[in-house]
Amino acid sequence: MHSEILVRTLSGVTLGLVVLALTWFGGLGFKLLLVVFMALVFVEWFRIVQTRSLSRATWAIGICTIGATGICILAGWGSLGLALAAAGAALCLLARVLEGRDGWPAVGLVYAGFSGVAFTELRDSGSYGFAVVIFLFAVIWTTDIFAFFGGRQFGGPKLAPVMSPKKTWSGFASGLLGGVIAGIIAAAIFADSRLVWVAALAAVLSLAGQMGDLFESGFKRQFGVKDSGAIIPGHGGVMDRVDSVIFAAFAAYAIGVALPGNDISPGGGNDIALRLLGP
Repeated sequence: MHSEILVRTLSGVTLGLVVLALTWFGGLGFKLLLVVFMALVFVEWFRIVQTRSLSRATWAIGICTIGATGICILAGWGSLGLALAAAGAALCLLARVLEGRDGWPAVGLVYAGFSGVAFTELRDSGSYGFAVVIFLFAVIWTTDIFAFFGGRQFGGPKLAPVMSPKKTWSGFASGLLGGVIAGIIAAAIFADSRLVWVAALAAVLSLAGQMGDLFESGFKRQFGVKDSGAIIPGHGGVMDRVDSVIFAAFAAYAIGVALPGNDISPGGGNDIALRLLGP
């Protein structure tokens, strides 16, 4: 038991430090990290749904979609990357319908492709790019920690027993509180934002992260899978570690795009992070 905890802790800390270092430097190194993670999420997702049979055509569409999206990420073509990921998912869904099968592979292409683009767009958003990614990490990582220990400490009614039998409302509330506190602290250190806005944004991202955790738990239960993979010692697969972060990145990107003053067209100004955490 102690050795398992040690392995889990060491691998988690090592991975966290690598991610933080590449987030700090940004640029090509950060984009390469995102492309690798996006590809691993895609492979893990497709391996899980493979249990219900995937045709060669579905695999081909998936590989081409993730490959094209990855090229767009490296080149800084975020809007085109989103469009290609969406188009690939639509084509995959059409292929599955014609085969008389479900649309889970198409969902996986959106899940993997959109997450890579969202993170790239957030980090590349000018002077506040680093701040907004660190803010997101602080909210989600603290939410996960508080939810785990809060649920164990207080117990009580289950949050969504069909999707994840172990999660409780007390853990949910503890995670939300911890995420808001962490977001306020992170924003005070790395940005210059209004307190009420930061607290509200942190709450939304914390909620999104917890919904992402539930979503993946329900997805894995749908296919009778405990872990998405075994690539991270003591933790399982990449999807097992980034489920909350993926949903939070979706939410942050969508909010940043929806806020007034953004122009995300080719050649337009990309102020997503500034709109999220600027003064």
